Amino acid sequence: MTEAVTGVVLAGGRSSRFGSNKAVAPWGENTLTGSTVSRLCGLFPRVLVVGKDPDVARSLEDCARFVQDDSEQHHPLVGIIAALRESETDLVFVTACDMPLVDRTLVRAVCDAVSGYEAATAVWGGRPQPLFGVYSKQCLGVMRLLLREKRPVRELFDIIRTRFLSADEIGAIDPGGRSFLDIDTQEDYLKVQKSAYA
Repeated sequence: MTEAVTGVVLAGGRSSRFGSNKAVAPWGENTLTGSTVSRLCGLFPRVLVVGKDPDVARSLEDCARFVQDDSEQHHPLVGIIAALRESETDLVFVTACDMPLVDRTLVRAVCDAVSGYEAATAVWGGRPQPLFGVYSKQCLGVMRLLLREKRPVRELFDIIRTRFLSADEIGAIDPGGRSFLDIDTQEDYLKVQKSAYA
């Protein structure tokens, strides 16, 4: 199924709690963005990196292309809408540059689950994870409405036909939910680095 999907890494956040642009923070021999792209490049024929700062495009793999986000807003929907507009495929899988431990098997499972729906997303910690989901171009109208009203992404799932992957389904693939570890602060950065090598 992943051959009919475009991978997307959102890298346009403010990073206000991190203290610097976390999209270009070092991660192993790469950056946070580059590391996340590496995990998706083997799954998808094309990967889009959506961001405001072209520096995040440094050293991206050949399968990846940078998409400039010129909006003044720092809302995830801005990036998802830009990705859907630019994508040559009807479907995009979306994650964020600060989620470097994305499990590739779980990505495949979410992509497979979207068949017959307009979106598919993982549910972890008792709530949907919109930055670990698949969206079709059919979602664009609702997304633009939510963005105009400055509503959270998760409200999309109340409106469109969505397939939710349960915690049990996810746990069978990624028992600790490492795919959903995200980095907001320097403390998170150190903690997730430790988890990466645990």
